[in-house]
Amino acid sequence: MRQKADRATGLLASIVDSSDDAIISKTLEGVITSWNTGAERLFGYTAKEALGQHISMIIPLDRRGEETRILARLSQGERIDHFDTIRLRKDGTTFEISLSISPVRDAAGKIIGASKIARDITERKRFERELKESEQRFRVLADALDTQVQFRTQELQRRNAEILQQSDQLRDLSGRLMLAQDEERRRIARELHDSAGQSLAALGMKLARFEDDAKRDPARLAQGIKDARDLIQDLTREIRTTSYLLHPPLLDESGLSSALRWYVEGLAERSGLSIELKIPDELERLAPEMELAIFRLVQESLTNIHRHSGSKTAVIRIAREPDKIYAEIQDHGKGMPQERLAEVQSQGVGVGIRGMRERVRHCHGELTVESDALGTKITAILPAKTPGANEESTISHTASRTGDRGKRTHLVVSE
Repeated sequence: MRQKADRATGLLASIVDSSDDAIISKTLEGVITSWNTGAERLFGYTAKEALGQHISMIIPLDRRGEETRILARLSQGERIDHFDTIRLRKDGTTFEISLSISPVRDAAGKIIGASKIARDITERKRFERELKESEQRFRVLADALDTQVQFRTQELQRRNAEILQQSDQLRDLSGRLMLAQDEERRRIARELHDSAGQSLAALGMKLARFEDDAKRDPARLAQGIKDARDLIQDLTREIRTTSYLLHPPLLDESGLSSALRWYVEGLAERSGLSIELKIPDELERLAPEMELAIFRLVQESLTNIHRHSGSKTAVIRIAREPDKIYAEIQDHGKGMPQERLAEVQSQGVGVGIRGMRERVRHCHGELTVESDALGTKITAILPAKTPGANEESTISHTASRTGDRGKRTHLVVSE
């Protein structure tokens, strides 16, 4: 019987000694009574160094209170499972362990000590911390991604709204342009009817009398022929003027300077508007589309100064720099209300201002409109490149507004 007990005790001792975990026993006062090979590996103390020592030698100072509470619980017969804490090695380094502690009883069942199993959980804790950090990083990235998605969604919604608005504006502009074309056609028809049509009717009546006059009164025939010739000359001038207004041949033949001088002189004579044209005599030829854009800008502006501004004067300034050309049209009329000016500057309302802005934009330029009680000024800044002797005219780089040209811009565009 004793031999069996001895064998069992030896087997138990062998199991304890071969365990990878540290297995330690101690008294209720905390004195170490057993220390296996696993404890030697884990804590760095040999069994000879540990036996008889107080268990506090492997407990950091800030963890000493744990031992007091553990011993108190063990005295009550309580078992402690998987208690994670920090312990101290012989070399002074700390590490994380998981403790399972059970009370030890004598033959009478009295608690006389405690047995603890300690397992190194440093790697496990490191993995847990890394996992937690990864989860936190993932959460931060997910939040950032969600924020980016929301921002992008709002940006796309905003751009889509802008595109829809621009589409609506384009449709509105297209409709207004068609109305403007119809109005222009009606105006040309009225002018032809009122001037050329009447002249032709009078000429027809005169020609009808020529045959009778030739038989009865040769002198009257000569006067009739002279009157008919005068009517033909008037009709020719009217048709030529209408044709020139549609597209002045001087613009193609002689360039912007000649075309503007011809137009300004004719408009001043017809309207009574005092127009000052400031354009360099040495202004070189520009690309055809550039000259046409500037001519139409001046034409539209002067027409509306005459119709809407109440101004009796207008000033046109054309200036050239190496890479830019400036066109300014200014009057001294009543100007625009600030609300209307804000609409013009932000949206370019009205067919006239939109048409001018689109012409300038097509030439890679910028158009500004400013106005106050002293009048209105329109300023266009466009890129300019003198065409070479053997090459076609081209439009060069996008122009940008420079300096403080034109503190006030006057709207002279028809709606």
